[in-house]
Amino acid sequence: MNKIVIIDDHQLFLYGLKLTLENENNLVATFDSPIEALVAIKEIQPDLILMDLYMPEMNGLAMINALTEAQIASPVLVLSASEDYHDVYQALQHGAVGFIPKCYSPEAMLVALKTVLSGELFVPEEVAVKINEIAQVEAKKKQNLHLSDRQMQILKLIHEGKKNREIADALCISQDTVKFHQKGLYATLQVSGSSSRIKAVEKAMELGLFKS
Repeated sequence: MNKIVIIDDHQLFLYGLKLTLENENNLVATFDSPIEALVAIKEIQPDLILMDLYMPEMNGLAMINALTEAQIASPVLVLSASEDYHDVYQALQHGAVGFIPKCYSPEAMLVALKTVLSGELFVPEEVAVKINEIAQVEAKKKQNLHLSDRQMQILKLIHEGKKNREIADALCISQDTVKFHQKGLYATLQVSGSSSRIKAVEKAMELGLFKS
């Protein structure tokens, strides 16, 4: 018997999937709130988490990051009715073990779940083709991106939530020097405005810069 958590804000889909999985002798817990699910998952320690990519309270990518930060090792399989495969690509980059379109039949979904529970990645063939195309484009973007060692150090510290003063102390440089490097960093990443720090981190995560 597998312990499975489903997180989805669509009640009808949530109920239908729960019945399908319970009929296969799985122990299923459902949540329409990612925040409530995050608290419960620590206690449940599920064998698998099924999660909608698009939820109003917290999107799938943010939830995957929250699970990682909480040191929850349960594999995450994302679900979506959308054909925007850029978000699926990002979910896989962030650690999801697969993707299931919501248009799948119960039988096809059970096959996908068995694949993931056996330790394999599951992505439908037609989606995998799109994902590979996106990956190639992102790889080219990364190759064309040139950040200095100092800019990369500052970017990682921004990612950790450090303020300019803390960054300056950590790198033994002045705050003016930090701001100088930030200006070049933001220009390279093509972000601007009052939320440049957040945008820079989001762009870096999209490009996989923190994994290099």
